[in-house]
Amino acid sequence: MKPRDCFGVVVRTVGLLLVLFSLFYFYGAVAATVSPALGRGGTPVYYIGIGVVMMSVGLYLLRGAPHLLRFAYGKDQDAQDDQHDTT
Repeated sequence: MKPRDCFGVVVRTVGLLLVLFSLFYFYGAVAATVSPALGRGGTPVYYIGIGVVMMSVGLYLLRGAPHLLRFAYGKDQDAQDDQHDTT
C-alpha cells in the first residue's frame, strides 16, 4: 500500500468519525428543543449549525477529499500513478 493510499484511508476514517459526531449534535438539537435544561447552554440552532458543518466536512472526507489529496501529493503524482497502474 502506497503512502497516498494510507493517507486516503486516514482521511476517510476521520470523515466517518466526523459524521458520527455530527449525529450527536443533531441529537443535542432535539434534546435542547424538548427540554432546554438538556441543551447545556446551547440553542437548537447552534447544535444544528455545528451538526451541518461537521456532517458536510465528514461527507467530503468520506468521499476521498480529492482536493486535499491533490494538495498533499501534487497533481503530477496523479498522472504518474495512473501510468503505473495501467501496466
